[in-house]
Amino acid sequence: MKLSRILNVRLFILAIFMIAASWLMFISSNHVLSQSGRGSPPDRKKKPDKSRLPALPPIRVPEQVSQDSGITFRINSDLVSVVTTISRRSPNDRLDLSREDFEVLEDGVPQEIANFARDAEQPLKVIMLFDTSLSVMQKIEFERRAAAKFFERVIRPQDQAALFAFSSDIDVLQGFTGKVPLLVNAMKHLWAQGATSLYDAVFLAADYIKPVQGRRVIVVVSDGGDTTSQKTLLTALANAQRSDVMIFAVFTGNRGFSENLRDLAGERALETMTSETGGALFRPIATPGTQGGETDEQSIRELDLAFNDLAEQLRRQYTLGYYSTNDKRDGLFRKLAVRIKKPGYTARARLGYYAPKG
Repeated sequence: MKLSRILNVRLFILAIFMIAASWLMFISSNHVLSQSGRGSPPDRKKKPDKSRLPALPPIRVPEQVSQDSGITFRINSDLVSVVTTISRRSPNDRLDLSREDFEVLEDGVPQEIANFARDAEQPLKVIMLFDTSLSVMQKIEFERRAAAKFFERVIRPQDQAALFAFSSDIDVLQGFTGKVPLLVNAMKHLWAQGATSLYDAVFLAADYIKPVQGRRVIVVVSDGGDTTSQKTLLTALANAQRSDVMIFAVFTGNRGFSENLRDLAGERALETMTSETGGALFRPIATPGTQGGETDEQSIRELDLAFNDLAEQLRRQYTLGYYSTNDKRDGLFRKLAVRIKKPGYTARARLGYYAPKG
């Protein structure tokens, strides 16, 4: 009798154990199914994490865009480089200036010039930014012809240029190359579309050109209007200053009595970017593509003169380098001034730079 009771108790305990084990297996299998997505309704598509989206649309570089090898990258240092464009009182005056003819002041304090080079000794790196928004649709053909002549005039064996198009987006039509035919061919892909993101284009071009060595120049061909940029004028300008870039611009907006407020604001924006970085703004008198064949012929001549003047200014440059007497690495803006002691010459350079930080 006792043996029977013992067996019954053992069987009862075994039954409870088996039930518990089965229940645990059931729960475990459901958990696995829910993790694998089976046996449960599909998840809704998650919304993108806006905090991880880029602040600007990326530069679009098609696979077929070539970029020559051999670009030299800078070694980071505290050397302050100042590219200076020289003007002469008389065109007959020779450009035979020496280091001793220059004076550089930072926040009013004279600096010792450590490096000195003429334009022929410093390679030129140029990014041309073409406005291809609908507002300049009738002018692109004229600008293309003038720019092609500019590249033929200015690009030497040691120089390189790149071609960007900007409207609502920014496209690299040709990466850095010293081959003029590649640049001219890339301009065939300029066509008008969309709105205008000028400030974004300047900001991204400054990032693009920053690693390369030489005189870094951005040439903007635009009416200066901006309608869709995420960056502001001052933000784009600050990035250009941090990249040691000179900005030149060819203004293609309306002028004279037909001038409107938008063109005036655009012209002022281009004027700010060029003057602050030591470049120049060129204002052709005639507006291409809007006033008939006779005016169009005058327009192409005006554009040719503007680009020719730009090429000439790039040939009248000196690069001055110094180590600042202010050793604070505070990242603050410091004012620059370049003077020429020799009579009959004037210098134009960027108005300041941002000190290194950290």
